[in-house]
Order: sequence, then structure tokens, then C-alpha cells
Amino acid sequence: MHRLQAFFARVMHYLASHKKARIAACVLAAFLAVILALSILLHPRGTKNFLILGMDNYGSLDDTGRSDVTMLVQVDFTRTRISAVTFARDMFIEGENGRLSKINTIVRSKDEQSLCEAIERSFGIPIDGWVRLNFTSVIELVDAIGGAEVELTQAEVGYLNNKAGYYPDYPLAEGKSRLNGAQALAYARCRQLDNDFGRGERQSKLLAAMVKQTKKITAKNIVDIFNTLKHAWRSSLSGAEQVQLLTQALWLRGAEVQRISAPFEGYWHYGEVKGGVSGVVADLDANRRLLLDALGMKDPRPAQTP
Repeated sequence: MHRLQAFFARVMHYLASHKKARIAACVLAAFLAVILALSILLHPRGTKNFLILGMDNYGSLDDTGRSDVTMLVQVDFTRTRISAVTFARDMFIEGENGRLSKINTIVRSKDEQSLCEAIERSFGIPIDGWVRLNFTSVIELVDAIGGAEVELTQAEVGYLNNKAGYYPDYPLAEGKSRLNGAQALAYARCRQLDNDFGRGERQSKLLAAMVKQTKKITAKNIVDIFNTLKHAWRSSLSGAEQVQLLTQALWLRGAEVQRISAPFEGYWHYGEVKGGVSGVVADLDANRRLLLDALGMKDPRPAQTP
């Protein structure tokens, strides 16, 4: 403490006897104050929810099939946090007229907006927009950011080498390995090693790895990637809204990702619904409460009196 006080005393004595140094110190202080004020003013606040849909096809995004991936991504600018909710592809949710529909078939039978409305109806989470990609999109995006580093098991290594092929520039080993686009796609689609819930966990791990990778990319690089790969997705957001979201997302480069799987363990079972269709039958009320709680949101439904 004494040494620190002596240091500041010497600095103040030096500034008092050197006019140019005093001016330079004032300019620097003013500059830092402006930067701090701009950071506070420009830092986005609030929460946005987006639905990411991975369609089960290569090539043109105009071809609409089943949503092989259904992931709700909550972007919390205030807490600098991203939450990724992966829904089991065979999970039944409340469709139109209260009918239960498999979550991965709604886009094919209706459209993206109908799926957003079904998720809002089932879980009480307002969705601010959707983004639709396909297999080709994932490969291009992962390659464009320089790959994604994930923790692999030996079984996953064997699966990926068999499915995606061996790449000398991207060798795989148990533990942390960097995946290229083709490997990342195979990793995100894998459920042969366990089940649909294991695949959902891999999908959220891949998203977390991609977000972490953006920390190593400059803002200019991100803008260049956005401009180069605009063909790789479809979205309900306008071009201007996408640019605004990209600008805001720069504040979240490298942010931690909270991974959530739905339905929650203990609140679902395999079974049949009306019509004899089998799949993941969830306790939607319980999962609604658990999901809202995990995301730090209040249930918009009015409380029911006993």
C-alpha cells in the first residue's frame, strides 16, 4: 500500500512540473471516458429468442423437408449469455386446434411460422424470428469460421472417421479435436451411438464450440463471412434486421453457452398419441415450467386459482 501511494505521489509531482504531460494526461482521460460512455450506450440490452431449424437435405434451401434440428437459441445481451435448447425430434407438441404433432414434421406439413407458434403455445416462449439451414449450410459455416473444437469420445472418433472420412488437416483423437464442416455435420447428426437426446447434446456442444470460435475472429472477418454466406440460410428476419443482429452479436463473441435438452429427464416417455403415432410423449405443463425457469423467464399464462 505504501509503495502504491509513493508511486502515485511521484506521478502527480511529475505532472505538476510538466505542462505537456498534464495536457496529454487530460486528453487520454477524456478519450477513455468517451470510449467508456460509448460502450455503455451502445451495448445492447434485453433478451431475444430465435428458432434455428436444420432441414434434412443438401443443396437448395428451397427444398423443405423435416426439421432434423430444432433448436431455440436465447440471446441474453444483458447477462452476456446464450442458451441453446435442443428439442427431441420425435417429441409431440401442441399444434393447431390442440392436436399433438411431432415437432420435426410441422415445417413440412405447414411452415416455419406454424412451428414457431406451436412452440410458443406449448412452452410460453415468444420467438422473435427463425433461421433455416440445411446440411450444406452447416458445412459451409463451420469451414468459414475455421472449424469447431469439441470434446470427442473414442466411439465418436470412430463414427466420424467412418461417416465423414479422414482429413489429414483435421485429424481426430479422443479428447479435444477440431472438426471441419463435414465432420461437424456428421457429429451433429449422430444418434447411432446413443439416442436422440445424445444427438441433441452434441448439437448444442457444436453450437457452443462455434460461438467460442468467434472469439478468435475479428469483427471484419465476421462481417465478411456474413456477406459471403448469406445464401446459406433463409430467415424471417429482413436483411436490415440480420445486419442489426450481427452488429449486436459482436458483443457476445466467445460467450458461454448454457445447454438445455427438452423434454427434461423424468418428464417424458415413449408412447403413442391419438391416431396410433408413436414418439416422445412429454408432460408439456411440467416441461413448460422447467424450461421457463431454466431460461429465467416468467410464465405468461395467468396463475390458476386452486
